Amino acid sequence: MAVQRYQVDLDEMDLALRQLYGVLRRLEEAELKARYETGLARESLGTEFEEVYEFYAEQAAVKTYVEDVVAHLRAFADEFTRKLKWTRDAYEDAEY
Repeated sequence: MAVQRYQVDLDEMDLALRQLYGVLRRLEEAELKARYETGLARESLGTEFEEVYEFYAEQAAVKTYVEDVVAHLRAFADEFTRKLKWTRDAYEDAEY
C-alpha cells in the first residue's frame, strides 16, 4: 500500500496569518474603544431625576460586558494566530 503525501501551501498559510494579524489589530482597537470611548460622563444626562443613576449603572454593566467580549475575542484570535504561526513554521522546517 502506497503512503499518501500531502503538500501544504505555505503561501496560503502566510496569507491567513496576514489576515489574522489584521483581525488582531482591529480587535485591539475595538478593545481600546470599548474601554475608553464608550462611557457616559456622569453629568451628561443631568442629575435632577432618580432614574438617571439607574441608567448610568446599566450603561456601566453593558460597557463592562462589551469590554469582556472584545477581550475574549482578541485572546482567542491571538491564540489561533500563534498556533497557526507555529504550525506554518513547523511545515517550513519539515520541507528543508
